[in-house]
Amino acid sequence: MAILAGLAVVFIASHGPPEDESRSVIGNYSYWAVRIATESLLFFVTRSAIESYFKPQLSFAAITGFAVFLSHAPFVLSVTAIDIVLGYPELGMQGGGGPQPLLSALLWEMLYLADNHAALCLLLSMPRWICMQSEQPPSLLETDTPVTLLSSLDPPLNGAIIWIEAQEHYVRIMTTKESRLVLARFSDVIRELSNIGGMQVHRSHWVLESAVAAQRKEGQSLKLVLTTGDVVPVSRSFRQQVQSAFEF
Repeated sequence: MAILAGLAVVFIASHGPPEDESRSVIGNYSYWAVRIATESLLFFVTRSAIESYFKPQLSFAAITGFAVFLSHAPFVLSVTAIDIVLGYPELGMQGGGGPQPLLSALLWEMLYLADNHAALCLLLSMPRWICMQSEQPPSLLETDTPVTLLSSLDPPLNGAIIWIEAQEHYVRIMTTKESRLVLARFSDVIRELSNIGGMQVHRSHWVLESAVAAQRKEGQSLKLVLTTGDVVPVSRSFRQQVQSAFEF
């Protein structure tokens, strides 16, 4: 940022119209160095203050925009003071119309300097913006959700999974809207469904707990009635676990 500010000093001092033709080259560069340093400091202080209070709520662009706007008036007042001390009030806008009222002159100076101030502040913000872009995490496709058996199905499953059944080397997956036979291991599919609130109730059956509507006892056997009307058997080894989970 200091390099960018220095380049701005060199460019403006070498190409901009001098405020006083009697001023030496060193004096001209010194004038613009002080002016741009003052402008940069006011912008950075204002941006830092806004970030400390509003960073979680505002984006970098919004913070930068507010900092440009809020630092403009202090910058104009500072430059006006510098020019008055050096004998150049109104930043070269005097002449032709005679003396202007103080408030009117200040407003004209603010308008006259608005685009220059915005351009310099945005230029000084570029390194920060570039660093933020390089620090952003990769896209969601690269980081968030690993490719799994269920997520790789083509076409994707339609509806929420409520019941799966092992059938030799295949697994039948029942959803609220379809039934599909998939070549997969039953244990692998159960592992992928471990975080959606279901349980294995039989060596060949898994159900979504919220899809169980009732229990049905038929002699020594126990079965679960799903909200879809399907009936799922419960094996003896899972019976106690199922009865503890579903209290009808």
